[in-house]
Amino acid sequence: MINEQQVITKAQNGDRDSLNALVSCYWQPIYRLVLYKMGNTEDAQELTQETFLKAFRSLSRYEIKDVPFKTYLGRIALNLVTDYWRKKGRTPPVIDIAEYQMPIVDTGIRPEEAALDHERQAEISRLVRLLPDDQRRAVELRIIAGVSVKEAADMMGKTEAALKMLQQRALKSLRRMCQDQGFVQ
Repeated sequence: MINEQQVITKAQNGDRDSLNALVSCYWQPIYRLVLYKMGNTEDAQELTQETFLKAFRSLSRYEIKDVPFKTYLGRIALNLVTDYWRKKGRTPPVIDIAEYQMPIVDTGIRPEEAALDHERQAEISRLVRLLPDDQRRAVELRIIAGVSVKEAADMMGKTEAALKMLQQRALKSLRRMCQDQGFVQ
């Protein structure tokens, strides 16, 4: 991992290698978050690039504080996604979260087992969308996008304790819904 403060300070002074280091370090998590929200690679690539351009244009005003740079980028990305959908006059498409997990590896699972797993994942994705907005967003950031508690709390404008409580409530609700659907005993 890079020494974030040192790299940002150098980048603020115009060091090109430091800018490249920031892109290399944070492109993948920001792209993954945007792709989840956008649903297609072209728009996700464009908005991720726009996120970094916007961040670098205002880098001279960025203050190194308690908020990690990744969180700063995440806020910019989510604002750009919101603006994108607002300009389109519609809401984001419903996306199956199963599509954005780690690459599929041959586990030797029989096709019928794989089909059942896919159906369960699709149903769980549907259940996540039924959660209240704050709970759904907590699950999306923490579990789907893999953002830390602190970063997710910062992105949502909540305390870490409040975010943990939202996540806990969301997972309890999901468990109850999964039990109702017969997925879990």
